[in-house]
Amino acid sequence: MDKTANRSNAQRYLKSAMQYHAKSSIQSAIKMVHKAIAIDPDFAEAYAYLGNTLVTRTRQFDQGLQALRHAVKLAPEDATILYTTGWCEEYIANALEKPRHKHQAVPENSKELYIKARLHFLEALKLTSDPQLIGDIEDMLDVVSAATGQPWQEE
Repeated sequence: MDKTANRSNAQRYLKSAMQYHAKSSIQSAIKMVHKAIAIDPDFAEAYAYLGNTLVTRTRQFDQGLQALRHAVKLAPEDATILYTTGWCEEYIANALEKPRHKHQAVPENSKELYIKARLHFLEALKLTSDPQLIGDIEDMLDVVSAATGQPWQEE
C-alpha cells in the first residue's frame, strides 16, 4: 500500500478510536489507535491522541509522555500537538504535586514538567494564528505561571 492509502486507513482507525472514546470504551479506543500507528508509524496525530488518552484516562503517565513526545518529533511545527503535549505535562505536574489517584511514575519531577510544558506552550503560541488555540495556550501559560511563580510573558 502507498503512503496515502496507509494514512487514509490510519485516519479511519483514529476516527474509530475517538468514537470508542466518546462511548467511554477507552481500552477499545487505545486498541484502535494502536492499529492506526501500526499502519502508519509516522502519524503524529495518532501518537498525540494515544498519549493524551494514556495520560488522562488510564494515568499511564510515562507511556503517555513517550507517545506525546514522539508526536512532537514527528510534527514539530504542529501547534495543536505542542499544546496537547504541554497540557499533559502540566496535568502530570499537578498530579505529582497533589496526588489523589494511583498513576504510572515518570522520570521527571513536577518542576521539570512545568518547565517542559511552558516551553511547549510558548512554541505552540509562536506557530499558531488560531484565536481559540491562542486563548487556550495563554490560559495554560497562566496556570503554569501560577504553579511556578514564574511569569510567562516578557516584562
